[in-house]
Amino acid sequence: TALPSSSRPSGPAKSGRDVVEADDSEDEERENRREDRRRMFGDMMREWAQSDAGKRMQESRNKRKAARVFGGLVDELGLEGEDRDYFLGVAGASASAEEDLWGKLMTAGEGEREAVFTEWESENSARDAAMREFLNDESDWERYQQYESRLEEYEQVQGDIRRSMESAGVPLTPDQEAQLVEVMYEARQESGMNEKWQGRGVMNQISEPGIADRLEADWQAGQEAMSVGVSNVLSAEQVEAFNASQERSIRGATMGLRMMENFSGGGRGRNRE
Repeated sequence: TALPSSSRPSGPAKSGRDVVEADDSEDEERENRREDRRRMFGDMMREWAQSDAGKRMQESRNKRKAARVFGGLVDELGLEGEDRDYFLGVAGASASAEEDLWGKLMTAGEGEREAVFTEWESENSARDAAMREFLNDESDWERYQQYESRLEEYEQVQGDIRRSMESAGVPLTPDQEAQLVEVMYEARQESGMNEKWQGRGVMNQISEPGIADRLEADWQAGQEAMSVGVSNVLSAEQVEAFNASQERSIRGATMGLRMMENFSGGGRGRNRE
């Protein structure tokens, strides 16, 4: 006689431990696949960067960026011809250094990151030495350092912020641009953004998940910190255009970070609980 379905013998039920181990195994397989993709992508990027074509493209990109953000300093120093070209090459590499570090660390394995960072620091020191020797004047060197430390602000003010103001019909005067750079720079220094998001801070950020969310929170705190200073420099209409530009910038930055984190696996350096 057939047994009722409720009375039929069945195989041994999986214990909670079996289920947890199976889940852990699946998580590990997914992490391994992600690590393989990250390693393959990192290898491809390094091969391209080390190729002649890759180096030429990077050098050209660096010089274009330097010509845009260091243009005022180039004019102040009166650089022309080969001197101007050399300056733009070194300054452009420095201007792209932080972006380069993010790319390298996001595609490096956990055990490779310290070596990547050490090499990056060495390259920065070599560029600084080369620039100081090239300028051959302490006052020019100090002016370069002052300019370079505000590069993030110069790039924003001379880029999307300027375009946003012009599109809104409320263009900035040269004096306003200079004052705005200082307001934004001071806010960045006081907020501790450098320590959190540049240099070794990058290694700390990529060791934990939620990179984009943390950047967005720190950005919001920075906006609040400089709101009074910005209002003292800009008109009400200009403040509105400034805020719109800043919001576009953070959206683009966090979108890019989320894509990179999803691809490479943010928080690889943290053990799961």
